[in-house]
Amino acid sequence: MLDLKKAKSAGSYREFKQTASFEKYIRFESQTLLNLASNDYLGIATSRNLRDEFLDTVKAKDVFFGSGASRLVYNSSEAFYNLENWFESRFQKKALIFNSGYSANLGIISALADPKTLFIADKLIHASMIDALQLSRANFKRFAHNNIEALSRLLELHHSEYETIIVLTEAVFSMDGDFADLPAMIALKKKYPNVKLYVDEAHSFFALHELGLSRALNLDADVDFILVTLSKALGGSGAVFLCNDEIRQILINSARSLIFSTAIPSIDVAWTHFVLSKDFSARRQILHDSIRFLELSDSQICPFIVGENEDALLLSRKLLQQGFFVPAIRPPTVPLHTARLRISLRGDITPEELASLKEILDAYKAAHAG
Repeated sequence: MLDLKKAKSAGSYREFKQTASFEKYIRFESQTLLNLASNDYLGIATSRNLRDEFLDTVKAKDVFFGSGASRLVYNSSEAFYNLENWFESRFQKKALIFNSGYSANLGIISALADPKTLFIADKLIHASMIDALQLSRANFKRFAHNNIEALSRLLELHHSEYETIIVLTEAVFSMDGDFADLPAMIALKKKYPNVKLYVDEAHSFFALHELGLSRALNLDADVDFILVTLSKALGGSGAVFLCNDEIRQILINSARSLIFSTAIPSIDVAWTHFVLSKDFSARRQILHDSIRFLELSDSQICPFIVGENEDALLLSRKLLQQGFFVPAIRPPTVPLHTARLRISLRGDITPEELASLKEILDAYKAAHAG
């Protein structure tokens, strides 16, 4: 059990923030701030215009704010099949909707785990993957973040011991904002007939590239399993898992987070389909421009490493006073002594609006150099 007193003294204590978000802004502590803390990378989730247009389109359709049952009992709408068909037509894989990225990883990895399977995971994969491995008591090894040599050694050492090896990675990592080396991973995978690659595209799909990193690199056919979350750049809720037909059938029959959860409302599924029908290339270009302007990352996730918890909290507070909402990220979310600001860029916030933020961060770096 967590010791709350120790958490408070270490600066790692957490509590809910009372906020209200709309468009690119967030209301916090009686201030209206630019929201640089969300995963709403294109500014879709809180767009009033998009919301109003969508609601006008669904008034005559049978989509609802509740679903009433697990999808295995019944569907409240054909919206589920429409969305799955959209993904299947673009990825040449079978699609399966889950309630969230977390429940998807938890259910999928648990269902795939057995004594004949070994998982090999990047050390910085999402907590949902780690929890799935631990809770399912799966056989697993971890390799140093983005270290292809370490992955190669593990595959060479263990490929003959297991019927199946599944390599787990994110496409864009959620706290560091860097990219997995998918070409190198696929080249390694092809050396061993029993190795499969599982890529979580949570922070890459629809953000920098419409269909994610795997497709942008023309490698999606070589990735065995792709997870897409609908709650980040797409601004909705739920997740879609892409795999072959056999695995889809196995998951429908054994993924407990799917079987024993009430399905997400059909109006949420219809919203995602509506968003996918729109062109967000202009916002995507702003996102690319802001990444180049800030010079902290190659993706929309821009970590500014501070080090200690209290220092990160102080810098976050300073930015708050200047009109920017950027909470501090602290251990155990990130390793000890790497507390940081996780700046999440958006397609509705321009580089010009980030100018004073960059000045503050540049001054901080200069003052703490060496």
